[in-house]
Amino acid sequence: MTAEVNYEALVLFGRFGGAMLGLLLLVWLIAIFTPKAAKLIDRLMGKPRPERVEDNIKPEEYEVHSIFEDVPFKKQEAQEARDEEK
Repeated sequence: MTAEVNYEALVLFGRFGGAMLGLLLLVWLIAIFTPKAAKLIDRLMGKPRPERVEDNIKPEEYEVHSIFEDVPFKKQEAQEARDEEK
């Protein structure tokens, strides 16, 4: 008992697999070269580069604390110190 290889199906699967790999390669190349092409076009058209805007962000406004705390610990200490001064 010998197994025969269906070469016609093998060639068909090979073409289909090659077409899928080619499609994935095309998508990958587009994903890689689109930002570079956009940067080149912006430079050629003389589009100014965006400036960095510095925000006046106060770090104390973005403190991380426990979900069980009503007020962050530092603010709680400051509030207790103010209460003691009164």
